[in-house]
Parts: sequence; C-alpha cells; structure tokens
Amino acid sequence: MNELDLKYGCNPNQKPSRIFMEDGSELPVTVLNGKPGYINFLDALNGWQLVSELKNATGLPAATSFKHVSPAGAAVGLPLTDVERKIYWVEEGELTPLAMLMPEQEALTE
Repeated sequence: MNELDLKYGCNPNQKPSRIFMEDGSELPVTVLNGKPGYINFLDALNGWQLVSELKNATGLPAATSFKHVSPAGAAVGLPLTDVERKIYWVEEGELTPLAMLMPEQEALTE
C-alpha cells in the first residue's frame, strides 16, 4: 500500500487527510485494525521519538503514552524492589526489563 486515507477527527464535517511516500514507494507502516486518524499517527511518531531518546539517554527499555500529540507519561525499565514485587504479586521468577517498566518521569500535559 503506498497511500492511506486518515480520518482527521470524529466529526463528519472534517475532511480526511492522508499519508503517502513522496517517491510512490510502499508505506513503512501496516494498519492492523480500524482506521487510524491523523492525530493517531502524530502520537505514534512522537511516542517513537520520545522512547528512542529515553533509551539512548538511559540505556534502559522505555515506554510512553501520548494523547492528542502531548506526552501523557513515560517510563523506563528498572528492577522492582521486594515491596513492589509483593504489591504486584510477582514475588517468584525472573522478570524481563520490559515487564518492569515503572513511571520514573511524568510528562506535563497542560
């Protein structure tokens, strides 16, 4: 697929936008479910940038959440303390760094 129509919003009076490759090649994304909107793609691209920068800065696995192009939160993977393991009922076994993502830095969303 080399072009994808995007809904702009949920209002019927809003015109759809689209993404495409300038050179006509295939898009580097695949939509698995539903019809994404313009804001969804901006959130995904901004989220990827933040996670990439967090991982480069800390060397730890990272995750983020965006809502309407504003970061709603970010986390890096740190080992859980014994108290946290008990609270989350994971006292037994080994956890991967991604399973231990903890909010270390809350982003402003004003």
